[in-house]
Amino acid sequence: PFMLVSIQNFVLDTPCVLPQIENGNIALYYYSFKSHYFPMSKGKKLSYSCIVGYTTESGTQEGRITCTEKGWSPVPQCYRKCTKPLLENGSFYSTEMDFKIHEELQYKCNPGYHTPSGATEDTVQCQPQGWSFQPSCTKKLAEMQHDCASPPVIKNGGVLGPLLANYKNGSWVEYACQHYHFLDGPSTVYCDHGNWTEQPTCLEPCTLNVTDMDSNKITLKWRREELIFLHGDLIEFECKQGYGFLHTAIPSPGRTQCHHGRLKYPKCVFQGNAIFFLFLEK
Repeated sequence: PFMLVSIQNFVLDTPCVLPQIENGNIALYYYSFKSHYFPMSKGKKLSYSCIVGYTTESGTQEGRITCTEKGWSPVPQCYRKCTKPLLENGSFYSTEMDFKIHEELQYKCNPGYHTPSGATEDTVQCQPQGWSFQPSCTKKLAEMQHDCASPPVIKNGGVLGPLLANYKNGSWVEYACQHYHFLDGPSTVYCDHGNWTEQPTCLEPCTLNVTDMDSNKITLKWRREELIFLHGDLIEFECKQGYGFLHTAIPSPGRTQCHHGRLKYPKCVFQGNAIFFLFLEK
């Protein structure tokens, strides 16, 4: 009976497993030593960060969660930022360019123009899939509506769901990228009087080259199964045994970033009287 109670208490006191955060992550060493850190016990706190282009619900890049008997609180989530949409024949009340989830943006139309509802002003809200609707100002209500042809094709991505031959004015489609590609720009695209609004682009990932790593005498600082990193990801290397970086003013000489499918490998040299540090571009 005592052993049973002890096991039950252990389960109740360690209710939090490794969190799975879409478009976000925690420090890499938690993944490398998963069995040591998880499950975590009640009261423990954990920080997480959202990838480039995403924020927490409060609009920050990083968030903090606490382990409770019911699991992580609050539930860690990363939301895509909403960028100010284009608007012809009208203006916005806010000068901000980026908006966090649930935030609203009010706009007004120029004299003689109306919103889709027929008013002179309207408000759109930033939602997980983008703006609640595409703000627009038209010359007059019940004006002739122009349909759109199939949405444009983008490299390394496409439209979710079946494609139609034509789309009604005001309708929208959502784009997604191939696996490991980073979606840059608005994921939701609207039909606006015969023309589609701005499409996103899919930025290529970086694939580590083992040969280049060996020639530069470096290895990944944190062990992971795949050697693929998304655009914007930070990658940390360390020197192989007997090799080292040059001591410079750079705070993290082994850290580099994936940028449009390219990265710069740091170089380690043999430890001796003269050592130096270089970046070799892939």
